[in-house]
Amino acid sequence: MEEEGNETFDIICSANEPPFSLTILESLDITGIVLFAIMTLMTLTASLVFVEEVFYIYRKILCSKRSIFIWINAAAPVIATTSCIGMWIPRSTMFTDFTAAVFFAIVIHKFLLMMIKECGGQKLFLKRFENDRFKISTGPCCCCCLCLPHMLINRKTLFLLKLGTFQLAFLRPVLMFLSIVLWTNGSYSLSNLSPNGAAIWINCFVGILTIIALWPIGIMFQRVRVLLNCKKIVPKFALYQFILILSQLQASIINILAMQGVIACAPPLSSSARGAYMNQQLLIMEMFLITLISRVVYRKRYDDLELPECSGQENKDNNQESKTGLGDNIIGKEMPDI
Repeated sequence: MEEEGNETFDIICSANEPPFSLTILESLDITGIVLFAIMTLMTLTASLVFVEEVFYIYRKILCSKRSIFIWINAAAPVIATTSCIGMWIPRSTMFTDFTAAVFFAIVIHKFLLMMIKECGGQKLFLKRFENDRFKISTGPCCCCCLCLPHMLINRKTLFLLKLGTFQLAFLRPVLMFLSIVLWTNGSYSLSNLSPNGAAIWINCFVGILTIIALWPIGIMFQRVRVLLNCKKIVPKFALYQFILILSQLQASIINILAMQGVIACAPPLSSSARGAYMNQQLLIMEMFLITLISRVVYRKRYDDLELPECSGQENKDNNQESKTGLGDNIIGKEMPDI
């Protein structure tokens, strides 16, 4: 009997495919059932909070900014939803991870557009910074290259920044589609990271594209951070960074630990399946908290940003008119009509 149990254990732990959802549900004890219920409730709550936020955005925010804010606010609920689906149906993990990755690639591009929109749009942005330059020695590409020249702010450089984030939003779905096609042919496996496998090359290429896309975000944030401080750009950027780190870096670290055997096999889950299972539960909790925090950070009316020079000049003119009007009233009282 012990030999049969050991053989079953070895078969499960050496399997590359995750178990079916029915197998997972049958193996749950009371603690597992409660954990599944809590995770599902968190996901539903995050989705409801996002739906309520969408209604608020449609009522309070200008039409030109609605879609951008909806995309950005949807990042955490979508990742929580895909993680919950992957938790309930382990064999769908690759597809749910691909869906979340493609969605967040679009969110990265939308975040750059949001910073431009918060400055009043492209025309007002170029007018505000027409004599300034972009500091390109920022992370994650060139944070150590302080000798790099600054880049003049104009339509061409702004287009290049947009292109830097758009390439990830366009190429990542293409690469994910290619991965699924290769997976159906048995040529793509996340557990096969040898040079002969397609996974290592596709993942490395995606990583390079992601780093290139994050560079324009850092460049733009350094330029508009002071100007958009009144619009909570720093906490918004921090939330965006947290989602990026937790959804990308955390999953990679857990996957590497599972492949190295640091995360032990626990039937009916193999090491890799258990690592994905743990990552999904962590993401649900993390994205739930980020959704609640995002609701607080984005909960304000977003009017068009006026240029500081225009605002200062307008206040100066108003004060001058007030003084002039006051002087006229005093003169009028001291010198009555004859």
